[in-house]
Amino acid sequence: MVAPVDFDSQRLREGLANLAPWHRVAFAVSCVEVLIPAYLKFSELEEAGDRVLVRMWVDAVWSGLQGGNMSSAISELPSPDSIKELLPVQEEWNEWAPQAEDAIASLVYLLELLRDDNVDLAVYVAERAYAAADEFEAREQDLEVIGSDDSEVLLQASSIQAELQRQVDVLSALQDPVADSSIIAGLRAAAMRVPVGGLTGAG
Repeated sequence: MVAPVDFDSQRLREGLANLAPWHRVAFAVSCVEVLIPAYLKFSELEEAGDRVLVRMWVDAVWSGLQGGNMSSAISELPSPDSIKELLPVQEEWNEWAPQAEDAIASLVYLLELLRDDNVDLAVYVAERAYAAADEFEAREQDLEVIGSDDSEVLLQASSIQAELQRQVDVLSALQDPVADSSIIAGLRAAAMRVPVGGLTGAG
């Protein structure tokens, strides 16, 4: 039996630390991307937040990476603090609110990463994507209080393994010595294929 992929923040931090700044942004935005459909679904159900702007901001980062012009993309993006206003509040809660919360938090970290190349910020984004997948799967399995045995079962769930394996694959692709902006479209497509919650095409 193949051992499940786990989330190892220290190993991830070490891997990201050896990459170029744009590589870290590419890794982080791929983790944000898997959360966007859940945010769009939450926003649609509650008529809350701003689906168009959130999608546009993430698209702007992808475009900046593909065009090799991140400085231009940064100038068009809002401040991290202003994004926090889009976090779900109690009056706007629905089943997708936890993932929407992770989506906005991860977007905040991404915008901070664009302004301050701190590897920890990229790790935080990845952790949010993993946490969102974990919460979704726990809800699907109707696990309200998760013990150690449940955590092990959850880790092996296909939805969680899909996200953790995707993160491994992205890091591996970015670690290739010949990796350049030509790989960005593929990373984006890969993230769109395995959104947290399976909401492909939501919004």
